[in-house]
Amino acid sequence: MKHTILVTGGAGFIGSRLVKKLSDNDYQVIVIDNLTSNLPFVQLPNVINCNVDVRDFAALDEIINEYTPYCIVHLAAIHHVPTCEIERNYALEVNIIGTENLLLSMEKNKVKKLVFASTGAVYSPDYPILNEDETPVDPFDNYSLSKFTNEKQIRFFTQRTAADVCIARLFNTIGANDPNGHLIPDILRQIDPEEETSTIRLGNIHSRRDYIHVDDTANLLMLMATSKNNTGLHTYNVCSSSEYSVEDIVHKISVLLRKPITIEIDPERVRKYDRISQKGNNQKALTEFDTKIFFTIEDALKDILNKMYDFQVWL
Repeated sequence: MKHTILVTGGAGFIGSRLVKKLSDNDYQVIVIDNLTSNLPFVQLPNVINCNVDVRDFAALDEIINEYTPYCIVHLAAIHHVPTCEIERNYALEVNIIGTENLLLSMEKNKVKKLVFASTGAVYSPDYPILNEDETPVDPFDNYSLSKFTNEKQIRFFTQRTAADVCIARLFNTIGANDPNGHLIPDILRQIDPEEETSTIRLGNIHSRRDYIHVDDTANLLMLMATSKNNTGLHTYNVCSSSEYSVEDIVHKISVLLRKPITIEIDPERVRKYDRISQKGNNQKALTEFDTKIFFTIEDALKDILNKMYDFQVWL
């Protein structure tokens, strides 16, 4: 058995994939999750699951003290943007206080390696390509504000402890069984597979995003978590470096399903603040961890559709 790695949010959409990858590679995995995503714990022989909320410092600290992990991957957060805007106090409490609890326990128990899931949304929206070491950060909603604050908390933690820290700025991660109300699940919930045509209601349809398959995200997080110690703070974009508009995504789904899909604009779904473009440069992460992006956007959509409808007539 290799090192012990602790994953907060390890039962979630991304976390569950990461836990399976770590387990498959013979790591002992400790999972902390409060199961609010309504996804089950991963049940594997070398995975220990703990139903704990990161806001509960005593419970969190007890687990870290007991297992003294080599590395902690911190994924636990409220990251659904509308929820972060509607329930602002709740989102900030989980994202900021929960992260501070984790950092305090790591410092207390001398855990020296951290991988933190931030977001590409911390970047200023005024730049066409987003680079870790060049593009200014300028969060403009509650979610990106909380992640920007987390990055500051982690910078101070790194200065105090000389830890090895990777900040992973995740872009739009997609894949099957996403329990959150993100774009693609929202589109698919509005499509009746039995009907020859569909009409769906959306808000901002011209916004472009950088989509990455959840397995590619999990792969990069695993490589960061299992890499050799490299003292200091290191920031990486986790993205595909390919950008698509909402209209592009609907068109690709229409082609795969072989049915016409009409979009109606729903004023209630239009976000007041929404960046036009969000495309990341992924070369730093791919080069330093000697890997590649394995899934195209078409691969990702096929994966989602196959698992959602359990048949493959359109492929």
